[in-house]
Amino acid sequence: MKYIGLATALLLSACTSVAQETPLEQALADQFDAAIPAHQSATVDLNADGFDDALVYALGPDWCGSAGCTLFVFKGSAEGYALLSKTTIVQLPLAVSAQQTDGWKDLIVHAKGVGAVVIKASAEGYPLNPSLQPTASADDLEGSEVLLDYN
Repeated sequence: MKYIGLATALLLSACTSVAQETPLEQALADQFDAAIPAHQSATVDLNADGFDDALVYALGPDWCGSAGCTLFVFKGSAEGYALLSKTTIVQLPLAVSAQQTDGWKDLIVHAKGVGAVVIKASAEGYPLNPSLQPTASADDLEGSEVLLDYN
């Protein structure tokens, strides 16, 4: 009888335990209607507000083409994450620059046929197309930190 009680307690415990989603997983589920694509992600405070922001590099045929994949930037807050912007045709590596624009750190990504470029934030977030952005200079690269790379 003692063992049956223990087994029942363990079974009930397993059935009632619910896996908690992280705030980033919740934001991704909301963004992708629960069909979260394969991705790489990193968190870093891009705007010095004390909350980590999330960089999500979506993978797979829906998000990648011959020129690269889609990068989503989510702004972090006490309530979780909200989509700030998306940038298509991004190639890795992705680095965060020591430089900033409008209070947001610049990002350094690669664009097919262009090489390393700087994408700078504006009121609308980061630009959609990195191939139209300026090539990264030595100053942009100095002090930058690679957050996502091909592994």
